[in-house]
Amino acid sequence: MRKALVPLLLLPLLGACQVLEGTGYRVAEAQLLFPEATERWTYFYGEPREVRLGERVLKLEKASGQSLWAVPGALWVDGNPLLREVGPALRPQAEAVRGISGSLVEVRTQASLRSSWLYDGVGWVRLTGSLKEGEKRTLVQPANYQTPDLYAFTGTETQVLLREVLARRGGRQVVVFELSEPLLKPLPLDPTPDSYRVGALLVQYGLTVELITPPTPPYRILDRGANAGYQEEEPRAFLANNPTRFGEVWGLVVANRLPRPPAPQVDFRTRSVAAFFWGLKPTGGYGIEVLGVTYVGDTARVVLNLISPRPGAIVTQALTSPYVLLELNRVRRVVFTDPRGRTLAEARE
Repeated sequence: MRKALVPLLLLPLLGACQVLEGTGYRVAEAQLLFPEATERWTYFYGEPREVRLGERVLKLEKASGQSLWAVPGALWVDGNPLLREVGPALRPQAEAVRGISGSLVEVRTQASLRSSWLYDGVGWVRLTGSLKEGEKRTLVQPANYQTPDLYAFTGTETQVLLREVLARRGGRQVVVFELSEPLLKPLPLDPTPDSYRVGALLVQYGLTVELITPPTPPYRILDRGANAGYQEEEPRAFLANNPTRFGEVWGLVVANRLPRPPAPQVDFRTRSVAAFFWGLKPTGGYGIEVLGVTYVGDTARVVLNLISPRPGAIVTQALTSPYVLLELNRVRRVVFTDPRGRTLAEARE
């Protein structure tokens, strides 16, 4: 009786081994949403074999020629570098327009995007990262060219796909939107591949020109210097979301000035004012440089470069109190950090 149990116990293990072995091939699919048609480009990887697609049998074999559509390492399909299907054009899910000034670009989307990229005739620039459905982003066109990094595709696949996109541009500028979700269902392949990567790219040729309102800058420096009325040695931050609180902070900024200038105008319905006081310093030569501002929820993160005098430098032999005063988007918390991310001071509403 015990001997009969041995084969039965081995059956689940043998089944698990077959599952782990897999089917021996992988798939990468690109859904290209061109203005005139929707194309599905499917690449196969693995060992040569045959697979079924409905009633059709696909013969997958090692590369047998040269083609601009070929991806190194991919199997050819029935003598072609890929399986290509062409269908009717789908309704655009996103668009980009250019402002009259020429430097402004606005991205609008009705679908979730992973990223959007612009080819301006010279090179590719990244316009946006992820955007939610119904969101829009207005920006000044970036000046740093870079190779697009597409989430669903390898570097060699991206190179082939973008080469085809540019081959059809006819001298026009191009925008590529990487959709977060594919629009077409996966191919019903038999047997099922070990992995099935799929990504959707919406391609726009040419940008219409419209009147675009420039985006609100992430911050504005209202004042900075080295002679504040702040007399403590430890750094401190302040946040003002109404004129009364701002008046108190401004009084601390200009306490040593005669006559005292009026405070800058700030619309506290949409903006906040944040101040960073570095503290008393024994000499001159100390300064504060704003490197950037980022927003997460109701918090602003301000990165500062704190500058100290070099050894032997000729500086004013008097106490100084460096500070910077910023206008920010409306927030309830501000955190000042150094370039390494170390918190210098923070303040809440």
